[in-house]
Amino acid sequence: MKKTYPTLEENPQVLADVSAAYGSEMNHMAPMSGTSTQETLMSSTMSVDENFDELIEKVRHDYAAL
Repeated sequence: MKKTYPTLEENPQVLADVSAAYGSEMNHMAPMSGTSTQETLMSSTMSVDENFDELIEKVRHDYAAL
């Protein structure tokens, strides 16, 4: 009793073209002239204390609405 195995064709793997570029949904902006990347980043972020203050205020507002 002899086993028979199918013959596999060896085709090179090809990557299909994608319809949209990877990461195209992100909105990247070039920094304004005269400002560094760090300054631009810091202007669009908030500190941890500011974030917690905002969250505590929302909780107090929600609790008052009960």
